[in-house]
Amino acid sequence: MELSHKARLQDFKSVSPGLFRLSVNGGRPLTGEETLAVGSYNALLASPILPGAGAYDAAAETFESSHDLFRAAFPRGFAWEVIRVYSGPPVITFKFRHWGHMDGPYKGHAPTGDKVEFYGVAVLKVDEQLRAEDVEVYYDPGELLGGLLKGPLLVPSAEEEDARQLGERLGEAAIVSASGAAPQSQACPFLASAKREE
Repeated sequence: MELSHKARLQDFKSVSPGLFRLSVNGGRPLTGEETLAVGSYNALLASPILPGAGAYDAAAETFESSHDLFRAAFPRGFAWEVIRVYSGPPVITFKFRHWGHMDGPYKGHAPTGDKVEFYGVAVLKVDEQLRAEDVEVYYDPGELLGGLLKGPLLVPSAEEEDARQLGERLGEAAIVSASGAAPQSQACPFLASAKREE
């Protein structure tokens, strides 16, 4: 079933509609309805990670924008697999891996084609029908987001563009200085305006 913000919790046969809770890294548990409303990426990345780096801010993303962002970064898919199961029902503990190849851009960063992955552990409590009642997920979001930010910025920020232009001007000045040629004279705008006022 394709995950959609229009889906209802009752549409999912693998969860217990009235009891389902999801918590990530010890954070506040979300109900099934809350998880569906915000989307799986926002639920898993519920707090700003790598502050100041623009890595991800779940509060600023919608269900749709979060899915668009990760579908663009992983156009061939973002696989999820169980690596090892440590205990059986009714409390299932397992190790998982989420991975894909970054063949698309992410928040202005160019695609790298590299495999981006992270590992985690989950504790899943199920009912008699093996429907999930409580899920606790533990992982390091930096493993995921660090891989997504490796590519160079596609469009430099205003500060980066200013620094690039300054670098070009300084490079040109160094070439003129090294050549021994007389620098081209340029009128100083401050002196020119002062002379006009006299």
